[in-house]
Amino acid sequence: MKKKEVIYYEGNAFPSPVDDRVELKEGNKGIVDHGNEVQLSETKLKNFWNKMDEINIWNWEKDYSPMGGVCDGHVWELRLRSKEGKAKVVNGHQEYPHNFNKLIKALNDLFGSKIEEVKYFDNENEIIELHAQCFGWELFVSLVNNKGSVFDSRGEDITRTINDFDKQNFWKKIEELGVWNWYSKYPHKKPKYESLPDQVGWELKIINHEKYKLCKGYDYFPKNFKEFTKELSNLIGVEFKIQN
Repeated sequence: MKKKEVIYYEGNAFPSPVDDRVELKEGNKGIVDHGNEVQLSETKLKNFWNKMDEINIWNWEKDYSPMGGVCDGHVWELRLRSKEGKAKVVNGHQEYPHNFNKLIKALNDLFGSKIEEVKYFDNENEIIELHAQCFGWELFVSLVNNKGSVFDSRGEDITRTINDFDKQNFWKKIEELGVWNWYSKYPHKKPKYESLPDQVGWELKIINHEKYKLCKGYDYFPKNFKEFTKELSNLIGVEFKIQN
């Protein structure tokens, strides 16, 4: 039995009062923004669902939001269900899956809308942002192109220039460690026992040209997380530790 198709997307850059919105209604009617109606063809709808399969949207996480939350920035929501019953509900706040702009392009092609692609993904960028915190301690480590910095609430705030040779070696290590294949959340499965409230929470964002990884955890880490932080320490030239 075929399911009722659902296509709904809404995005708002708070505190702006204007939001982007598209929605599929009965009879293949499309609603753009706040009331503009367009007729959607079966061909365009088929192309849209093919695109969703192509970008594997069904494997996106349910939530893309930074650790600790933020009070402003771009908030978005996506709800999809195909005739075959494939369904996905995703929410985000200033964070995105790596192929998010392909979704936006597919929505604009279908509805004739003008939703802006996020400027988050710059193919020239090499970015690492690692944030960890627990009771009485906080750590920020970042690499933005050729600038590396470490802020440790129990130590110093250090910024250094990173040369291209060291960066190239670092990215090779990232590949060897399989960081691009890490899960988006740790623990990936619900643990038998809940973690204590004073354990370490962490979040990692990596952009290397067209590759993108966002993952986070609380008291749980990828199996080779220590090796990753060691390589990052060596790259920036400042030793730091998150796991004991």
